[in-house]
Amino acid sequence: MPGEEGRRSIAGEIDRMEHQVLVGRDREIRYYLDCLEGGAPDTKILNLYGTGGVGKSYLLDEFRRHAGKAGIPFLYIDSRSIPRIPAAFCDYLLRLLHRPIPAAETARMDVRELAARCADELQLAAGGRKLVLALDTFEEIGEMEHWLREQLLVHFHPDILTIVSGRLPLQRDWLSSPAWRRFIARLPLGDLPYEAAHRYMTACGIRHEETIRGIWAQTKGHPLTMSLFVSLAPGRLQDGLFVPEDDYGIFAHVATNWLREVPDPETRELVEAAAVSRHFNQESLSYILEKPVSTERFRLLTGFSIVRKGERGWLLHDLLRDAIGREMRERVPAAYDRLWRRCVQLSSVQLQASLRRKAAAPEITDWVYYIGDRLIRTMFYLQSVNFRLEPLHPSNRDEAERHIENRLRFAQDIRIPFSDPDTDAFIEYRISKEDRVAAFHLIDLRELHELDPRIVKLIRDEQGRMRGLAAIVPIHEGTLPYLLTRPPYSAYFSRLSESNLREFRTPSDSAAGYFVSFIDVDYDDPAMRQAAGLLFISYMLAARLVVTTAPAIPFFRNVFQSLGFEKVQDAVHFDYDGVTPTPYYLLDTRGKKLSAYLNRMISSYGIGLEKEGNDEPIHLLSKRERDVLELLVKGRTNSEIASALILSEATVKKHVFNLFRKLQVKNRIQLMNRFGKP
Repeated sequence: MPGEEGRRSIAGEIDRMEHQVLVGRDREIRYYLDCLEGGAPDTKILNLYGTGGVGKSYLLDEFRRHAGKAGIPFLYIDSRSIPRIPAAFCDYLLRLLHRPIPAAETARMDVRELAARCADELQLAAGGRKLVLALDTFEEIGEMEHWLREQLLVHFHPDILTIVSGRLPLQRDWLSSPAWRRFIARLPLGDLPYEAAHRYMTACGIRHEETIRGIWAQTKGHPLTMSLFVSLAPGRLQDGLFVPEDDYGIFAHVATNWLREVPDPETRELVEAAAVSRHFNQESLSYILEKPVSTERFRLLTGFSIVRKGERGWLLHDLLRDAIGREMRERVPAAYDRLWRRCVQLSSVQLQASLRRKAAAPEITDWVYYIGDRLIRTMFYLQSVNFRLEPLHPSNRDEAERHIENRLRFAQDIRIPFSDPDTDAFIEYRISKEDRVAAFHLIDLRELHELDPRIVKLIRDEQGRMRGLAAIVPIHEGTLPYLLTRPPYSAYFSRLSESNLREFRTPSDSAAGYFVSFIDVDYDDPAMRQAAGLLFISYMLAARLVVTTAPAIPFFRNVFQSLGFEKVQDAVHFDYDGVTPTPYYLLDTRGKKLSAYLNRMISSYGIGLEKEGNDEPIHLLSKRERDVLELLVKGRTNSEIASALILSEATVKKHVFNLFRKLQVKNRIQLMNRFGKP
């Protein structure tokens, strides 16, 4: 039959092509093959999980192909399309095995008999070998989950490998039993790293490096979104460069796909507030929404596959955060702006508190995220990135020297595309090879290390590979003679008055400020550009005074100005090429200048800082905690507060403990001094 043969050949071609473009899942495939070949005898259930669009179903197709090559039966069930009644499920499974039971006989059997019959038929189908049963979209299985675990899977022969694939990992009762825990192997799926995304796009026929980087930067390596962008790439090239356009439709599609697991409008409101936040917790969401968020509702939110726990709270998947943000700016711009202003206010309060504690680096990067313009957020906050700094040391100096040598020999011009979705503006920043290596002609690594071992830092990615180099000079009595006489520093420092220089003659363990000499990375690589930006931002306010210089090109000038740096008047140097006048940029937030800077940066949101002494995080308190606070500052005892508010003394003690923690005080005296009315 030609038609049937044609359909088989088309299906085979589709299988072949999908196999070719499946990338970044080698670890999962190896483990699956071990299970098929008996190399993981304890594993009876493979739990495959990850957010919507991460490629679970594609990986199941690859599992099916491998099973077919090995002659192993592979049964696939989409949980969205099956009956959610145990007897009907058994009937569905038996029909899938081509061993249906007549309706009359089924009516005489109870569910346990049907489950045992399914297990027997699966064993017969295995024929003494393995058999794979894949349950996809398992989050849709609903109340059937308990029955599957307790009355069906327990009957399965050890040769049956069950794959449970869904957005969430198996939890609760699956893990309460040591036996089930032993049988379950978890295979979490995440977004594709750049190398895997590069292979995918190359396999899809995209060869332009800039295009690949542009798509990866936009999609964060999320497989579904990346495939949608790849389908549009041929019509989006301009001189070989990927040109971002209005991709609202793509991101709206992705957001809709993800938000299927969010059940009701109240919880979606939480998701929207979380999308505006860089990090969030229950208290911060309560402040942003200007109403209490219950513990039950917060736990529901953090249980979704689109949310993960970070070092400083919870966060939405990067891509979903962007997608919801775009959708809200289109649909409800006023509501979006209101949430954003609340984030600015909260972040400003937290930043001021952390600066008083002299431990502000994380709060600085959060605050700049909220107050930064579109350039800053696009260039330095598009995705979560892991990098680490390694001080220069005799053991890694050769590696750093090779980095500089390779830069000088092989540096090429680079282009950095920037698209502002709010204005539809598209700009292409260019950094010439000469500008990329300008600072390297002026440095001696050994000399800088001897001057202060903290100056030079190697930038490594999460695999430990060196990806960049930075030189950030602390300003103190030990480095000042060097800064007064050496390029590119001397043109700035030599113009200062003696009283200004005296302020910089601090002990070497207490720098008066920093001079950012250079941060060298591949700025056309979004991850490394973000690493460089976050490194620079982390010094901005913690140091209280930062001076920097860089080639006089639009990219660096616009970044410095967007961050609130001021161009130093009447001070330039010609040290990069002997010809081009190159400016210095300064951010001075010492003393009262800090409040002036913070107010200047947040003024565009129509808000300002509270006066000193009134910026404590009162907003973090619940209504009941505010009631307790009001009585505490009047000098009431716990017993008196309990009586007045009709609470137990134990509950009052709990509220007092939370007040101390949230308001960062150690005792009642501090609390009364800070919040008591004169």
